[in-house]
Order: sequence, then C-alpha cells, then structure tokens
Amino acid sequence: MAKGVLMEGTGRVRRWRRADGDERWEADDPALMRRLASLGRAGIGGFGDLAEDVTGAWLLRRAPARTLADLPGGARLDWQEALGIVRRLALALVACDEEALFPGRLRPEVIVLAPGVWLQADPLIEALVSAPGRPRDASRSTPAKWMPPEQRSGAPWDAAANRYVLGLVAYRLLSGTSAVTAAGAREVPFQVAPFEHEIARDLRPGVGSLVLAMLEPSPDARPGSSREIIARCDALLARAPLFVPEAIVRQAKAEATMVPAASSRPSARHPRSAWTRRAMPVVAGVLLASCALLSRSSSKTPPRRVLTTRPVLTGAADECASCHAREVDEWRRSVMAHAAKSPLFGALESIVEEQVGRDDDCPNGAGILRSRGADVCRARPGGVALTGAGGERWCINCHAPTDNLARSVPAWSARSSSRARTPLVDLLSTRALEGVSCAACHETVGPAHAGGHDSGGNPTWLSITSGQLFPMRPEDGEGTPGISNSGYRLDPQRFLGVIPADLPMTHRRASPATASYLRSSEFCGACHDVRLFGTDTIGVRQRGEHFKRLRNAYSEWRAWAEEEQRHGRAAASCQDCHMSTYPGVCAPGGAGGRDCPSGSHFEARPPGSFAEGFTAPSSERRSRVFSHYFTSVDLPLTPSMPDAFMDDESLDASGVHVGARARRDLLLRHTFRFELEAPRRAGRLLEIPITIENVGAGHRAPAGFSQEREIWVELSVRDARGATVYEVGRVGDDREDLADKIFLRTRTDDRLERANGTPEGVFGADVVDGPDAPAWTPSPSRGGTLFRGKGLINLQNGFLRCVRCIGVLTGEGECAAGPGQGGTRADRFEDGDYDSDTGACRSNLSGGRELFETYFPVGALDADRGITKAPDAIIDTRSAPPGVPLTYTYALDVGAHPAPFRVDARLRFRAFPPYLVRAFADYETAKADAGLRPSGPQVTDTMLRRVGIVDLAEAHRSFP
Repeated sequence: MAKGVLMEGTGRVRRWRRADGDERWEADDPALMRRLASLGRAGIGGFGDLAEDVTGAWLLRRAPARTLADLPGGARLDWQEALGIVRRLALALVACDEEALFPGRLRPEVIVLAPGVWLQADPLIEALVSAPGRPRDASRSTPAKWMPPEQRSGAPWDAAANRYVLGLVAYRLLSGTSAVTAAGAREVPFQVAPFEHEIARDLRPGVGSLVLAMLEPSPDARPGSSREIIARCDALLARAPLFVPEAIVRQAKAEATMVPAASSRPSARHPRSAWTRRAMPVVAGVLLASCALLSRSSSKTPPRRVLTTRPVLTGAADECASCHAREVDEWRRSVMAHAAKSPLFGALESIVEEQVGRDDDCPNGAGILRSRGADVCRARPGGVALTGAGGERWCINCHAPTDNLARSVPAWSARSSSRARTPLVDLLSTRALEGVSCAACHETVGPAHAGGHDSGGNPTWLSITSGQLFPMRPEDGEGTPGISNSGYRLDPQRFLGVIPADLPMTHRRASPATASYLRSSEFCGACHDVRLFGTDTIGVRQRGEHFKRLRNAYSEWRAWAEEEQRHGRAAASCQDCHMSTYPGVCAPGGAGGRDCPSGSHFEARPPGSFAEGFTAPSSERRSRVFSHYFTSVDLPLTPSMPDAFMDDESLDASGVHVGARARRDLLLRHTFRFELEAPRRAGRLLEIPITIENVGAGHRAPAGFSQEREIWVELSVRDARGATVYEVGRVGDDREDLADKIFLRTRTDDRLERANGTPEGVFGADVVDGPDAPAWTPSPSRGGTLFRGKGLINLQNGFLRCVRCIGVLTGEGECAAGPGQGGTRADRFEDGDYDSDTGACRSNLSGGRELFETYFPVGALDADRGITKAPDAIIDTRSAPPGVPLTYTYALDVGAHPAPFRVDARLRFRAFPPYLVRAFADYETAKADAGLRPSGPQVTDTMLRRVGIVDLAEAHRSFP
C-alpha cells in the first residue's frame, strides 16, 4: 500500500497523506493510536473513523472538512440541529477535560460541521504525538468578536473561555449573525440581547435562555461546566417543541418526503447552503412525531399555536425566560432583580435587628423586624415582646416577596447562638433571592384588604410600652387598600394553577381586575411607601399619623396626581414613566451627544410612550410592551449586578440604553430645569438667583430613600483677575463628602455601655459644621420656595431626633454651647423624652428646636451617647415638589473684587453619601471579623466606586 507524502514524523508517529486524500498513520505505540481513535469518537480531531488495517497501520478516511467559518453569512440552522452541534462540541470539550488536555482556542476555523461534527484540535494532537508539525493554532490571533469579555481584557484563555465561545457558536447557528456588534472603534458584547422575534418564535422555549445564559457577562452566571451544557441540551432535545406553528408542520411534512438534492432551494426564512439541508429529514421527523399532539386550523383561519407540554411550575426567572427572554433580560439589569441582595439594605436590616432593643438581657439585639419564636426579647417594664414588634418580616416582605410563601427565614433567636441571627442574604432561599421577581409581581392578584384574612404585609405596629396596636395604612379608610409596607396579595395558584386544555398558554391569564391593578400606581404603592414603627413627631401634628414615614414615593405621586386632576390633566402612572420609553430614545441618524451614542440622536418621549413588540414567541402580532428595566436613580452596589450590566453602551431594539448607568443618567438629566438668573449688584453685595424646578417626576425629587440622596449645587464665582470670590459644593472626587458638615469620628463598634442605667453608644458620629454649612432664610427644611443666604444648596431630606438642651438656654429659646461645649454639633444636647405612642417630644426646647438633625437611618445621638434607634421624625420638605420652582438667591459680599464676575453653576447627583457607605462598611467588617457574617461583610469600601456623581445640568453667567 502506497504511503503517500509524509506530513509529520517523529520517533513515535508518522503521518502520511495519500493521493486519494485519506491519511495513513504509523505509530510505535499502538496504545497511542487507540487513544486517538477514542478521542475521535468523542468528537476531537475527526478521528472517529480511524481504523487499524491488516498491515498494522491506521487508515483515516477524511472528506474535505467544512467549518463554521465556511457557513455563509445569514445562514442559520433549525434549533434541533444547532443544539445537536453544540452538544457534540461540548462532548469534545468534556473529553479534553477528562484527558487533562487543552485543545486550544475555540474558533470558527476549528469547528467542523460537514462531514460530521467535530473539533479540530491540532495543538492537542501535536501534544499527544509529539510532532513538530505546523505552528500551533492556539497561538493564532482570535478576532475580538470570538473572545469572551475576560480574555478581551487580557485574561489567559482557559476551558471556561471555550465554553463562552460555544455560546457564541450557538448564537451564530441559531441567528445567522454574530452575538457581537461594532460600536464605534471597539466591539461591544451583545451577549444578553434576546433573539429577534422572527428567530425566537421558532425556538423551543428554553433554547434562547440557555444560549443567553452561556453568554452572561458575569462568569458566575454561566453554566459551570461542559457537562451542564450537555445536560441542558439533552433536556431540550428530548422534549417536543412547546409551540409549533402549523405552517412549519406543513413545511416539515413536505420536506420529509423529498430527497435533499443540490438543486433544492433553501427556505426564504431560513437561508441555508446545500450542506446544511441534509438535516431537514431528521428535523421533519421530530416534527411529524409531534403531529398527533397538534391541532390543525382551517386554511381560512390564521395559524395558531397549541400547548404540547407542561405549564410553568415555579415562576422562576429562568423558567419565564423561555418565553419572555426580553422581559427577563431587562429585569436582570434592574434594581428589582437585586433587591434582596442589596448590600445597604442587608446591612441596615442587620443593624436594626442587632442593635435596637439591645441590653444586658438581650445582648444580641431584639430582632424587632424579624419573626418571633420561643426565645424573644421583652421590654421593661411591661414585658411586651420586642422581637417582631415593629412588624414581623417588615423588610423581607418587599425585598423578597416570594419568601412570603416559603418562609425560609427562621424566627429570631434572642440569646442562643443561632443561624437565625445571620443576614438575610444567608437565609433566603434561591427563589427569594431573585428579589422583586417575575413571580413577585405576576403572582400578585390585588391589594391586601383592610382587616381581612388576607391582610398582607405589615399594616400595623405594636407599642412596646402600652401594648397598643397602631395602624399604618390610613388609605384603607379612604377606599384605597394595600398602600405601604407590602400591601399586596399573593396567590400563586391564580397564575400557576391548572390551565384549561384548550388554552394555548403556559400560565393562567390575569383577570381584568388583576391586570388593572398591576398597571396602577397603587400596585407600586404597596412597597414604595415605607412606614416605620413609632410616631413621627411632625407627622402626628400635621396629619394625625401614628407611624413614621421613611419613603413617600406613592404618597407624593398621589398628591401630584390629585393636583393634576383638579386642573383637568391626566396624571401619568408610575408605569408610564418607569416601564415605558420615557424620557426618550436614541433614534437612528445623527452625531450622538451626551444622551446618545454616535450614529443616533435623542428623541424625547412623554410618559406613557410604550414600545411595540412581541411579548412571547407564540405572539401572533406586535402589541404594546412594558419595559422591565424599571429605571431608577440607583446602581445596585451588590456584586450580583455585574459591571457589564452597568456600562453596556449599546441600545436595544427600541433605542433605549441597555446599560443601567446610561439609563439612570438620562432619567436624571431630564428631571430638572436649572437656571442661573441674571446676577444683581448693590454696592458690595452681589445677588445670584438660582432656580431649580422638578419638571420630570410625578413625585418630589429626590424620592425613594430621599434622606440619603444628594442633589446639590456646585457654585463658583470669580472676579476679573480669575481670583475665587466664592465657592461652594465642590468635591475633589466621587468618594469625597460634601463640605456642609465634617465627620470627626464615626463609631460603629459593638461595645455595650451604660449611662444613667441605659445602654448607649453605637453607630453614631461626632459632627461639626463645615465651610459649606447652609445659612438660608427661611430654612429649606421647613418648606418654602424662596430662600436667601449662602452655603450649600442640597435637596437631600433628613432625619430628626428629639433632644433637650444641656448647654445654655438663651432668651430666644436657642441652645448655646456651655463651658467645654461647642466642639461638635451634638455636645450641647442629650436625648429628650420621646413618646413613641403619641409622638410627643418632651424637652426644654420648643418651636422646632427640640428636633436635632442626625445622619444615619438608625443610630445614636453622637459617637458616644444616645440609645440606638430610628429617628423620631423625618425632614421631607427639602426635596423639590413637581412643577414648583425653587429659587435660592446667593447674597455675597464681593468687597473690592473687580468686575466683571464669572459665575459657573452645576446641578449634581449622588445616590448615597460616602459617609454612609463607609460607616456601614466599618460595622460589617467588625461583624465579619467576629464570625457573624458567613458570606463576609455585606458592605465594603470598594462599593464606593458605584456611588458616582452625575452632572445633571450646568449654567454660566458673566456680570456685568
């Protein structure tokens, strides 16, 4: 037998190319050849047909290989064929793993699709046979569009990188296009974008979500092994298609009776080369096997889809993604998806449980917002249970709604060392950690009814002094039940229950009443008004409310909506702004700018402007679709929200920014009108009016956790020589605190000290006035629209605490510093006698002076004194109401500074003040060091990198 031309040769193996194209192999070690044949059967190197002949040589018949790189542009495969290829390649990767061999970089050129499906792994073969051969393919450069994000950033190529590329291969086979698109000079991963509807509708539900999972930006979110990919492929290939269009069934029948030939024409919807059509009889066979389960419509009626498998069982996001990939993809990029894993939420909840009610009898904290067990803390005197008194599961019910059913968080343990006292993130089930998930919203059927058996969430709090029960939902008596503190009503069976056989859906359809509720602001108000145990000293005087307000988004919206209705205008709902294309989209064409990338331009959209699209692969027509980005002013601090979700610069099909940062910034920049009016000069006095108006929000701004949102003005005034006349609001970088106050010392340790018999002193700070301390008349904290003075303009609301003066009482009723006092703001005060039932603040001060501003949502009076508790009142009037101009006039003594003057102003935003993040990080680090944080500190200093500053507007003036 002619050996042919020697291609490679060593002392161990010789490889010949014969004239007929086959290969002849000779080896000194027969075991090596058997090993090659075994790898070939696993899909490596194309050695599946390697066979030993009578001469002892091995013969390999090889037809010319066609690779993925040869697949014509736009050509795509049916999902069964594509998934079969992916599975075969995953098997090859498993074989490599088991041999502890690396096959090199996975690229289109090494993936053979015809004949057969196998992986060219020349570097692997060369390693096995020790052949010098050609330069190793693994060293060849790889185009960026076939590289994972980590390798594009310089990480070494590994098996995980090949699994990611396998996802790119799957995307290419199913869509006919690359999963990576060009954006300017660099390529941006398109890894989580759902397939176009025309493609998605022909995929078995679950195929698209598998491919998108393989292309998740975060490596932790991808399948962890090739075997997992194989298992998921097997599960999808083993089951009949969920929805099969009858037109495809008819096409499959016709093609099943045909013998594929070179002259066969490819389908117009599925462009294929002749070599891809060979699988059509197999595909048709799968479809024909399902025909007994399919209903046929008349040729005179539109095609319809019918259910052929089980319905949705759990409502988990991965299950929903099978049919609603767009919605789930958007949700994953939202704050809602990370609500249960929010570090600041988790740390605040832990501090409340561990510090409030803590004393010698209850050294581990009372667990005032957790469920009660047999081991509870009790108040003295009276013996009322402190554990759970503020509302059992008060935090969980909104941040992890589906845990309402699972109850995976155990009752608080007051004294024993128990898992029950660990942070929520270590207790919640996997499903509950999805936060405000698909199930949380779509299993809600309506508001909780006041006093009924289904009264949901936390409508009341229990006084620990009198045992009296106080309601927290006055709206119940006004005919609007379920507002605040998780006032929704869950009923999974109304969504997941048995589906009628003739209903072509995988879940039950919402009733008209439920559908209306889910589209209402009242649904959002079930969680976006947050009310605390205790009585707000200001709120009880103004509104007679025996509870404390923490977040007022719904109440503020309702006040605005009622005002709009009085003027004959329809009020936009929460969904009209936060689930639509408001405030605008990036339309094709243009040079881009601050709001849009190059090649597009910004087009404003009013509230209630919804995109159109297909809600599921089974949809027959386009309809209004609700965005599930839920764009807000937060960028989640949790690592579960990958940076790629923040910084993605691409646009979705509607022209909406995919990246959370760009969407957040766009929303903020369209919230305010910011004007620097003409300055006025009167002798030495220069007056500079600045007007801020909330023109974009149907609630006050900032909203939400408004006591921690910073919206401030940076102002600079320079004279003719360029010398600084006045400057305020300037920070050196994103991590620097505003200069209206200075934190001299923040204490977050866990010592239990006593003063006057009362445990005191944790999570407090010694604070002094900074150079930018506000000096406005009247005080913005008391409301108003016209202010005059100087200092920092900051729309941030605040916390107030009942105090009494231990300094010097002046004739004007002020509390002046006494001997040895004046070093900090709080050293002339001590805690007053606050009554949580009535809200009364018994003090030697009055007229509002008895309420002292502090800066932590729960804590002590200062770094050394005061019981650890929530504030006794809140400031909710510094924020900007919708449609009301606020004018601050700076009155500056310019002295002998020469004119003209240059005035520069910027309106800036930051979601959280750095001092808050640092304090929480210190507390959490200490708890982790004590072994009380199984997953490590919930908050760390590194999270400050996501607390960036956003410039909303700027204005400039010269005078005269």
